[in-house]
Amino acid sequence: MPKTEGDEMIPGATRYLLLDGAKIENLPARLYSLDDSPVVEWLYHATSYQEVFDVGPALVVLRANSALEKAFTDDWQNDAGLIIESDAPLQQLTEHLRSLIHARVTGEASMLFRYYDPRVMRHWLPALNPGEKDHVMGPIRRVRLPAREGQEEQWIVREQDRQSAQQYAERPWLYLDEQQLQRLNQGKLEMFDQQLLEHVRTYFPDCLAQRSAVEQQQWAVLCREGAASHGYSAPNEVARWSALVAEHGTEFPQAPEHQAYREILQQSTLNATQRLDALLVELHRHWLLTDKESIA
Repeated sequence: MPKTEGDEMIPGATRYLLLDGAKIENLPARLYSLDDSPVVEWLYHATSYQEVFDVGPALVVLRANSALEKAFTDDWQNDAGLIIESDAPLQQLTEHLRSLIHARVTGEASMLFRYYDPRVMRHWLPALNPGEKDHVMGPIRRVRLPAREGQEEQWIVREQDRQSAQQYAERPWLYLDEQQLQRLNQGKLEMFDQQLLEHVRTYFPDCLAQRSAVEQQQWAVLCREGAASHGYSAPNEVARWSALVAEHGTEFPQAPEHQAYREILQQSTLNATQRLDALLVELHRHWLLTDKESIA
């Protein structure tokens, strides 16, 4: 991993990867294929979720210039894990990280908390006030967030001396208030939009080819919001809707030439799925007509 400003290790600290088993297929096997003897702690062990430990987070000691570091840099750093540093004993750090795998929300309900996804982390930890941030970090000294388009990587640093490590309990100690949930929801929307863009780049590459990264993000937001305004919010629904927007632009279906599509959307005898099916049939008819005109 290339060194950047702020990337030098803190004296006495150990660097770790916090990897997402739900994003990295068959993570246990991948770890042992990249390191003959990895030092790894599975955070779902000794919890209510231990039966699915392999799709939960894993804490792994990171050896510099290793095959594991290269795999993280090349494939995982943007959406499947974090680099963290700590000067605490491994077991103390593990227990603290294990205590964060779920959180309480309004009404005393509990939810799994995927804080080890950098797209979630960047909307949570940096927004806390310094005291809250240090308390949540506990024995964690620093957390690295990867660079994004137009932005450098970011290190979130604990400002005070090492804080007490928390212990996992079936009733989470961590509480996420409504303001934090709103910020995390924004992170979920960004993840949704990124997946949408990957779909469009694969199936409709010409649509995004001439757009900057910022313009692509704006396109994804308009596509998602347009789909939602007509009752389509599930990932597969928005992916299908994106074919219409890729062909007709983000003003779809409001432009005068979209009348045939608007008529389909207004058909009360069809349910939402049937209307979407009919929209795509109309799109295929449009493509056929366009092909015939180009040949003529």
